[in-house]
Order: sequence, then C-alpha cells, then structure tokens
Amino acid sequence: KAVVSTQSTGCGMGPDGHTCSLFPGHSLLEERAALIAPITDSPKPPPARITMTYPLLEQSRNVVFVVTGASKVEKVVESLCDDPKTPAGKVRPNDGTLFWFLDSDAAAGLADRPASQMC
Repeated sequence: KAVVSTQSTGCGMGPDGHTCSLFPGHSLLEERAALIAPITDSPKPPPARITMTYPLLEQSRNVVFVVTGASKVEKVVESLCDDPKTPAGKVRPNDGTLFWFLDSDAAAGLADRPASQMC
C-alpha cells in the first residue's frame, strides 16, 4: 500500500457538500485503495476528471478548507458535526490537523446557533 504524506492539502466545498470530486452518493466515496482516482460520471461538468480520495486526504498533515458563499451554510454545519453527512465532512486527517476558513457569508448565523442545534 502506498503511503504519501503531503504537508498541506487545500480543499473547497460545493453547495452540495462535495469536495475534490467526491460527490454525495457517488461510489468513489467508498474508494479505499487508490490515492488518486478517475471519475467519468461527475454530476457536475466536466463529467470526466480525476480526484484525490479519502486515503490521500487522510494522509495529509494539514487539510485546509476554504469555503465561501451563503449557499453553503447548512453544508458547513453538517460537515462540522461528529457524524457528518457530507463528503467534505468526512475528511479527517489520520495524524494531522483539519482547518476550516469561512467567509462571512458561509459562516452566517453559526455564532448564533447553540451547540445543541448545530447537528
């Protein structure tokens, strides 16, 4: 099994909670062998692309999400929960740190929510 350690991996998040080209409900969410995988049926254009997989993201020392836009607030909340429902939320470095940088639109209302209503 290949072991790759990246210092930092930058990620974004789409309004559906996808990251890299890991889309909700797609079979690549279950990929555990390949570090990089092709996708030929992306639900977002272009249909053919390549993506990092969870095993690669898990080996990164730092995973940095940069998320902008009000359309992503609910997916940000879902991603920060202990049992995330979004592909972005399932990114967890094995021996590293996960960072989330949100603009004011993507973070709108987060400070006003009690922790009990976050997830």
